Amino acid sequence: MNNRLLTAAIEVDGQWHGTDSSEFTLQIFTEVEDMQMIRATFTNNSDKTVCFGGFRFDLAAWDDVQGPRIRIYREGWTMTSAAASVRYGECDFEADPDYLKYAVTNPEEYSCSIQNHFSAEHVAVLNDSKTDNCILAGFVTSADQLTRLTIELNESGVSHFSAFSSGDGIEVDPGEKIESEELIIFEGSNGYFMLQKYADIWGQRMNALSWPHVPTGWCSWYYYFSDVTEKDMLENIDFLREHREEYPLEYIQLDAGYESANGDWLTCNEKFPGGLKFLADKTREAGFKPAIWLAPFMVDENSELFKNHPDWMVHDSNGKIINITPGKKGPRVALDGTHPEAQEYLRKVFSTLVEYGYEYVKLDFMVYACCGTGGAYYDRKATRAQALRRGLAVIREAMQDKFILGCTTPLGQVIGLVNGERIGTDITPYWRPDRKIYKEAPTIPNVCRNMINRCYMNGRLWVSDPDTHIARSDNNKLTENEVILWTYALYLTGGMMLLSDRFETLSPERAKLSKMLLAKPSIPDTRPLDIFDREFPAVWLRRDRDTDRILAGLFNLEDKDQELELDFDKVKSDVKFTVKDFISGEELQETNSKLMVTVAPHSCRIFELNS
Repeated sequence: MNNRLLTAAIEVDGQWHGTDSSEFTLQIFTEVEDMQMIRATFTNNSDKTVCFGGFRFDLAAWDDVQGPRIRIYREGWTMTSAAASVRYGECDFEADPDYLKYAVTNPEEYSCSIQNHFSAEHVAVLNDSKTDNCILAGFVTSADQLTRLTIELNESGVSHFSAFSSGDGIEVDPGEKIESEELIIFEGSNGYFMLQKYADIWGQRMNALSWPHVPTGWCSWYYYFSDVTEKDMLENIDFLREHREEYPLEYIQLDAGYESANGDWLTCNEKFPGGLKFLADKTREAGFKPAIWLAPFMVDENSELFKNHPDWMVHDSNGKIINITPGKKGPRVALDGTHPEAQEYLRKVFSTLVEYGYEYVKLDFMVYACCGTGGAYYDRKATRAQALRRGLAVIREAMQDKFILGCTTPLGQVIGLVNGERIGTDITPYWRPDRKIYKEAPTIPNVCRNMINRCYMNGRLWVSDPDTHIARSDNNKLTENEVILWTYALYLTGGMMLLSDRFETLSPERAKLSKMLLAKPSIPDTRPLDIFDREFPAVWLRRDRDTDRILAGLFNLEDKDQELELDFDKVKSDVKFTVKDFISGEELQETNSKLMVTVAPHSCRIFELNS
């Protein structure tokens, strides 16, 4: 293993200092022969309190690989952040300027307009297109600091390659020591297998939680959205009780729309006259487990929580409450996860929900906990990562052994505290909206891009949630081909399986698609075979862990016909496969080379491969 660390530095009071500083010590250790592990410590040896910006590790890549040969897989910060590959001559992914603070850890330095300047969060994989050799650099601890990487290419190769473990400007007193997150670097010839190995180590370091089975359920959001009523919930509960054998679901999840205000989670609006315990009781009486949506760190200024406890909110360094986003009923602010009384409030909310009978919570907009920087928290020594994790740890304790699903949250900071995690943007009942599309926007292509590229996380860091199945014809602009594509995208990637249609209006033909997904939910070994070739992978490979069955999917997420190639050497070399159309059952051919298929726009072809 080559030593890839060139130099290291720390940022103190806005200035970078090298390793020759008496205030900085660096430790490098290797646990296995083929992997370099780097961790640094900063000790404030001065006689004053300083603001600590973080650690920087400058890394080396190849000496002999020219820039045009290099492709980079760059991971995103939150579920919505683009997780995909970029290539020489391209720019970084264009994010909505108004959403940037939820998409990247360092919005001030993010650029999507400079060619060959790329960023990544958590991990990046550099790939040589000529040899397929790869270098992976990624952080395998993530509880205390947000981490990112920056990579710049030129004609000659990699001109800049740095990894950052952010201190967020926290106050460090004389004699106090701060430790970086742990960075690992290793090399190989299959970039996706390397990501799986990386996730194994990340999960072990962060004590990732397991779950004994794959959760299934029904979610109210994608049919009713915020207009959901108690009557709507009872209608679908009654239907599912009467059709239990057809829909063997575990959870029924109430999503947003019940709350009187964000922050007042135990107080329902007029659409839910019976209240949360009444709904939980009705769900349990029908034989299902109650589940509910909350956004624990998001608070409306018109809420009782804000009116009574403004001091519990995240403030800026001048003591002013930070307005995170505008809302329909006024600004939205963030609950401070480091404030002891705010923590007790969270404990009370979630303990009460457990008393009511709720066995699953979907925690949304948790990125709000990370929106205070520059010593803005109640605990001036807390980083953004710690603010989120402290609040979430209280929720975890209150929920006991119940299921927690993370949503719109920094991915690394919740490992070990959540059981499931959304890994893509929201699914939509349309292909894409009729407006400018950013890379983190809710669209079918963006969802599919993230869910296939992040399959390496599934079963290693949590049970992945790709989002709900939509099969209906009403309240849905998706075409037949688009519904089928989404169905098989879910089937091939696996993970949590929730439905989100109104059952009274679901046709028998479309219902068959949902029932197929519920027949045997699983966590298969799925990967994109073309992860470095394009932003939206088109060739997906699934291996069932229990039967070793192999399925290959060709997905056309573009707006015109595509000639897509399935190279059997990338499945298993020197093996002759019998190919069957998985949807129609038609036997196609026996081959040990390649399969070329023309796939229509917004559609897919699924094949079963038998050797």
